[in-house]
Amino acid sequence: MNKEIILNILKENNDKLSINTLASKLRFFDLQELENILKTIAEENLIAFTIEKNIYLLGENFKLGSLRMNPKGFGFVNDVQNPEEEAYFVPPISLNGCFDSDEVIFKVLKEEERTKAEIIELNLRVKEFLIGEIVKSNDGRFLDFIPSDQAFTGFRTRILNKKEFPIEEYQIVKAKIISIKDRIMFVRLKKVIGDARKASDRILSIAEEFEIRTEFEKTTLKEAEKVNIPVDKEIDEISKRMKNSLLNKMVVTIDGIDSKDLDDAICVEKLENNQFKLYVAIADVSHYVKPKTPLDNEALTRGNSTYLANRVLPMLPKILSDDLCSLNPNTKKFALACEMHFDENGRMLSKKVYETVMISKVRLNYNEVNKYIANKTWNHCDESRKMIDQAIELFKLIEQVKIKRGTITFDVREPKVIMDENSNVIEIKARQTGESEKMIEQFMVSANEAVAEIVNQMELPFIYRNHDKPDEEDLITWYQSLKSFGIDPKLTPAEMLDPLNINKTLKRISEQTKDPIEEELLNLSLLRYMAKAKYELENIGHFGLSSPCYTHFTSPIRRYSDLMVHRFLKQYVINKNYDEKALEINEAFVKKASVIINETETTSVDCEREVVKACTVEFMSDKIGNIYEGTISVALKFGIFVQLNNMVEGLVHISNLEPNIVYDETNKILIKHDNTFYRMGQKVKIKVISADIRKRKIDFILVK
Repeated sequence: MNKEIILNILKENNDKLSINTLASKLRFFDLQELENILKTIAEENLIAFTIEKNIYLLGENFKLGSLRMNPKGFGFVNDVQNPEEEAYFVPPISLNGCFDSDEVIFKVLKEEERTKAEIIELNLRVKEFLIGEIVKSNDGRFLDFIPSDQAFTGFRTRILNKKEFPIEEYQIVKAKIISIKDRIMFVRLKKVIGDARKASDRILSIAEEFEIRTEFEKTTLKEAEKVNIPVDKEIDEISKRMKNSLLNKMVVTIDGIDSKDLDDAICVEKLENNQFKLYVAIADVSHYVKPKTPLDNEALTRGNSTYLANRVLPMLPKILSDDLCSLNPNTKKFALACEMHFDENGRMLSKKVYETVMISKVRLNYNEVNKYIANKTWNHCDESRKMIDQAIELFKLIEQVKIKRGTITFDVREPKVIMDENSNVIEIKARQTGESEKMIEQFMVSANEAVAEIVNQMELPFIYRNHDKPDEEDLITWYQSLKSFGIDPKLTPAEMLDPLNINKTLKRISEQTKDPIEEELLNLSLLRYMAKAKYELENIGHFGLSSPCYTHFTSPIRRYSDLMVHRFLKQYVINKNYDEKALEINEAFVKKASVIINETETTSVDCEREVVKACTVEFMSDKIGNIYEGTISVALKFGIFVQLNNMVEGLVHISNLEPNIVYDETNKILIKHDNTFYRMGQKVKIKVISADIRKRKIDFILVK
């Protein structure tokens, strides 16, 4: 069926037809086949094919976009064909029963000097469920469902199944959206998540908001029990791996003090010629999790583990993630090893991958290795201390090689939530990255590059971790933004386009900035102009790491991408299986899986940030009226965000600033009437005026 014929018929019929009418006009009555054709054309954003089976030609008359609601009842909708354009305003009377996150068909209406959008039809309902709290009405007579999603606070809710679903005040519940009419939202309660007065339940409710699974399917747990066979009982498998055994090597794990899922272990040996051997041993999850099993299916659906303050929502059941697969000390484990040979200058000379069996001789944590680097105190055997010395020496050499080739390097602090035994937040502080964390990261990057290069040279279907180059205009914009902070990068326009000069500029920021927080904010500003790393079939390299070829190999317990990489390494490198049909299946699967895991990664990151935000609000809820020193982290049209020294962030709304302030979009500053301004990096004094746990929002005002 010719695409152009379909588009022309739509043009001749005012850009809209039902599928039945189109079938009649085409004289093509295989509706299932026609649906498939229409979905393919819709993927190009040329048409929209709605759930009501209507077809719209996208362009002048009809547009497709995602609706974003404001709590006050109006919305904004973007145009997928012109994503750079400003979103169109949608008044409440033009919502046509649609709500936040809906994908909608809309028309643009021009009335005098004002342009607005009118929603014609729902294209796709993205949000089906809401998480919220059962709250007493103002008069205390009724119990109401209040959604936690602020986009829905302008709606009144009616619970359709109150009688069959006993509700109590403070319950956190999950509700299915049934319909919306005249600003009334009809919902059906599905599940009680917990008690809003318990911090641990509130954290769990955020995971439910993001539709991250909090429990495993029964079939998955049953499969996990089935594969839970101690290594010592697999005699034949041990025998097969003994020729590449690491049992006699000083292999250790170095992780966070609270980590339970230990994916990776290292061993470094300095050779007589001052060269080095680096062994990176990774838990062999693929030995236990086979394709298309319940374990594998749920691991792909989850995509990755999600880390929420004081708990983990693992990709694999705990019997695997914390025990069978985890490289716990003094326990025999199956692993996949990447063995790398480095010269005396830290350049990789050769690499190989093999199945092995190993025992982690010592479980180390980042804190104790950082202390050893600082003051040489060591509480473990002398052999492990000697190995760590050699590891540190190799790390320093590799680090210099990476910096010279253009790997972007700067430290970024993150907020760390400290909780008591009842999951109450007792402290928020900046998470610092020490030398041991950098060392392990550098070794893992080396292993990831090595295995990616091995398969890339074979030209076989594989999954790569790509990070595209920034747009040239974006890079120039970033350099120009630095000048408004008094930073002179000392580069010509041509030099600004050379990625190798980014590190030089970061060094100049460090030299020309006195305040470390301002330096950090300027470094972070670079990330706004960078592409997002993602998983793909075709290799385009990793810009941030200045790596021509990169993948994820080192965390198969918590990332599905790494599990896929292990399977491909076994198929191609270890078993030398190049069956043509199998390669076709691999290629198709990488395309399918990449879409899923790119999405789950984004969801987990967003969820983790929202949990941190909720925890910071809880921490500040008893500090109303307190005054603190802070730094403006960003200036926006609606106000300034101020970051305190402990990384808690709050908003000074524009209504609480001086009148007649003007926003300068180019320089990201708020200009006052006396021509002074608010901008990122400025030190200010603030007072906490509110910390709303339900809205997850902290408000400040400036004080002199």
